[in-house]
Amino acid sequence: MSPLFLIFLTVFIDMVGFGIIIPVLPLYAQHFDATPLQIGWLTGIYSGMQIIFTPILGRLSDRVGRRPVLIVSLAGTALGFLVMGWANSLALLFVARIIDGISGGNISTA
Repeated sequence: MSPLFLIFLTVFIDMVGFGIIIPVLPLYAQHFDATPLQIGWLTGIYSGMQIIFTPILGRLSDRVGRRPVLIVSLAGTALGFLVMGWANSLALLFVARIIDGISGGNISTA
């Protein structure tokens, strides 16, 4: 697998993970009796984690290399999607979005 392909795949998965879930996330959260405020936090927590962890993952990629950081963050994104799919409570939805936001901070690495 070429490095350029891995970069494009990473950015694609991050953008799909952020964009595709937005229309259904409020409906999914309402299933757990989430308030509008909680739905707003659930939507925004991804971006908040990304803002915090983008520089951290960028520095980490400078130390250990780009490829390991991208692979681990892709695994984190997959884990976030799995947790969201198996979530049976609002708290697990928050955990899933936090995991996905942290691993979505790899944009600067890609």
